[in-house]
Amino acid sequence: MAVSLSAMLPSSPFFSVVVSSILGLVVLLALALLCLSVVILRLEYRFKDIPGPKRSSFFWGNMKELQGLRDKPEASIAQICYKLAREYGPIVWLRVLWKPTIFSTSPELVKEMLLSSRHPKSDEFYKVFQGVFGARFLGHGLVSVVDHEKWHSRRTIINPAFKRKYLIGMMEQFNEGAEALCESIVGRADGKTPIAMLDELNNATLDVIAKVAFGMNTDAVGNPTCPFPAAISTALRGLQETFRNPLIAWDFSSKSRKFRKEVKEAINLVRTAGRKCVEERINARQRGDHVPHDILNMILECSNDLKGSSDFQMEDMIDEFATLFIAGQETTSNLLAFTIHQLGRHPDVAKRLQAEVDEVLGEKPFIEYEDLAKLEYMMRVFKETLRLYPPAPGSTRKVAHPIKCNGITIPAGTSVSLMTGAMSRMEEYFEDPLLFNPDRFKTTDEEHMKRHFYAYFPFSLGQRSCIGQQFALIEARVLLGRLLQKFKFRLDQSQRTAVLDELTAKPKDGCKNFVTLRT
Repeated sequence: MAVSLSAMLPSSPFFSVVVSSILGLVVLLALALLCLSVVILRLEYRFKDIPGPKRSSFFWGNMKELQGLRDKPEASIAQICYKLAREYGPIVWLRVLWKPTIFSTSPELVKEMLLSSRHPKSDEFYKVFQGVFGARFLGHGLVSVVDHEKWHSRRTIINPAFKRKYLIGMMEQFNEGAEALCESIVGRADGKTPIAMLDELNNATLDVIAKVAFGMNTDAVGNPTCPFPAAISTALRGLQETFRNPLIAWDFSSKSRKFRKEVKEAINLVRTAGRKCVEERINARQRGDHVPHDILNMILECSNDLKGSSDFQMEDMIDEFATLFIAGQETTSNLLAFTIHQLGRHPDVAKRLQAEVDEVLGEKPFIEYEDLAKLEYMMRVFKETLRLYPPAPGSTRKVAHPIKCNGITIPAGTSVSLMTGAMSRMEEYFEDPLLFNPDRFKTTDEEHMKRHFYAYFPFSLGQRSCIGQQFALIEARVLLGRLLQKFKFRLDQSQRTAVLDELTAKPKDGCKNFVTLRT
């Protein structure tokens, strides 16, 4: 006798297993949502006294609001924080899923958190730097290492390479990099061909950091086939996208899968180059070969060829390679691109700076270290550029113990982003904050300096301030000095002042200029 399929299914063992599995998954999902709800409710209660925008979604928190702000053409993270501070005050809290973050424009909080080693870097924030989409990137390098003792050990090893005496000895390499940059531009300096100065400066600063730090000849200037500039840009876009969209790692669309693959390949290219460079140098040192007196050699000497400490081995050295390789390029190139952009917008500043360069450098083919101190106005121009367009818009720390500031108590364990990029645009700290005025850094008035000291920290403050600050400022003066010796720049007026956030801030339109030779 025939038996219907519907009559068979209920008694089928397979069917029972499927139903049980589905019910089990439903129960697990319900428990997970219940646990997440409890976590979110606890967060909302802990931060109920801290102002901030209303959450549009119980589970997503402020993700929609942040995405809406970021989608605006002129929006950067610094401008977003500025708007939040203007609406809610100097301490603002937001939540994305179950992760709370505080953005602060309070000088008192800056002083407390950056000048004290008790408040560590935020592990939640900096773990994104350590690895992207499962690929180790900056690992536990100086920028991303969270543990203070480990950071201190690393800094001790690397510090000698950034001492003034060593940097003075690098003036020849800085000049060579500047000369190569100038030579690459000469052929296009017809006043008619727009030149994307950000790209040119990226290549030049990459060649300099590679040579000065690791004895590498990347030859990025004038060589469109050099893979490193594109790899660095792709890796940084991967970092930025992770911050913008925390769920991208689980997005299985073909576009997202392709993007993740490109980012991992870019990271692998940089780290593989670092491994090869370090291994070759260690082998050369062990053979007794002549080796360059560069940053890598100084690190290997201090670490006994990576045998001096179990805490500093090959992977750790590659972390530092990637950190210096990328940070050493980005900071200086972005600063110079924003500076040239502002000179194009402010011809009076450009004329005054040109006059100083002519007086100090004349037609000298080689810029001496002693010349740099005489470029006083140039230094003020750089400081003002860093005020309005800091390559890193802020520093993030984790509150080690409850802090009361501006009448608000911040719970221990909270990540706080201290936003110099927003503070530098506030009239509380700077007179006419949106005016590009290099002479605001000329004043020696104590009250004026005190007013903005903890609102201006483009290289961060305290023990964990940027180790490469002096390196960047020396290189920037040499490169800009040589450029202004040889060329006149006319900004393409289609260039906006918009900022592109790719972890670091850079001119969105590439700082295109029409360039001519000086006669």
